[in-house]
Amino acid sequence: MKHPLAKLEKQRRYWRWRLASGKRVPLWWHVGRPNFGDDLNPDLFEKLAGVPVRFPANRLHPHLLGMGSILGKSLPASIICGSGLLCPPGPDTRIEGSAVAVRGELSRQALAHHEDDLLLGDPAVLISEIFEAPKVKHHAFGFVPHVDSIDRWKTMDRHGHHVIDPSGPVWSVVRQIAACETVFCQSLHGMITADALQIPNVWVAPSETMRGGRFKFDDYMTTVDAAKEMVPETADLFSAPAQFAATVSRYRYDKTAYRDRLRAVFDDFDELAI
Repeated sequence: MKHPLAKLEKQRRYWRWRLASGKRVPLWWHVGRPNFGDDLNPDLFEKLAGVPVRFPANRLHPHLLGMGSILGKSLPASIICGSGLLCPPGPDTRIEGSAVAVRGELSRQALAHHEDDLLLGDPAVLISEIFEAPKVKHHAFGFVPHVDSIDRWKTMDRHGHHVIDPSGPVWSVVRQIAACETVFCQSLHGMITADALQIPNVWVAPSETMRGGRFKFDDYMTTVDAAKEMVPETADLFSAPAQFAATVSRYRYDKTAYRDRLRAVFDDFDELAI
C-alpha cells in the first residue's frame, strides 16, 4: 500500500489489537498494510473459537501463530494454527515451536517433526462454518486481485466488472465475494473463501512482484479434492471472462474436526490468557 497514511493505518491496526482489553488469548499474525488474508485473522479465530484474542507484544511467551505465509516467523513459544510458508523450504529453513495445523503438505514437509494428529488446511477454509453465502447474486463476475495489483486491475477493467479491493474491511470482502456467481482470484484468500463458499472461481497467475510466486497456492491445493489450472493475467479476463472454466475445489478433510481442534487449543489457552 503506497498511500501516505499507510504507516499510520498499520499502527492503528496494531495498537487496536495490542491494547484490546479484557482476558484474551495471544494470537500473532502479520500486521502490515491492509490485506484481506492477514486482517481476517482476529475476527475469524474469535468467531471460530468463541474466545477473544489480542496481539502479543512479547513472543517469548506461549502464543498462537495464525494464518498467512508466516510459518517462517515461528518461535520456540509458538503454537502453529494453520500458518504456511511463503517460499519453498531450503536447507536453512528452520520451523520452531509446535504445530496443531499447517496450511498444506508443502509446508508440512518443512517441519522437522510433528504429531501424528497434525491437521492440514488454511483456517480460512472454515469461513463456511461461520458465514452463509446468500442465494441471490448481484454480480456475474467478481475479480479479487493481489493487494499489489488492485490499481492495475481497475485500469485493465474497461467493462464495468466488480473488482474487489482486498485491502477493504474483511467481512465486506467476504460479502462481495459471496455476491458473485464467478470469481477470478489472484488473492489466495480470495480463492480459499470462494472455494469454501462453493463459488466457482478461476486462479489468476501471480504477478511478477508477488514474493513466493505460486508456492502458497500449490500448498493450499494439496488440501483440496482438485487442483486448479492457472490462467495468465491478461485483458481477456475482463473482456471475455466467460471463456475461462471456473471450478470449486473442496476441502478434503473434516471441517468440523478442524474447528473442534482449534476450539480445544483456544480453550486451553483461555486459562492462561491475560
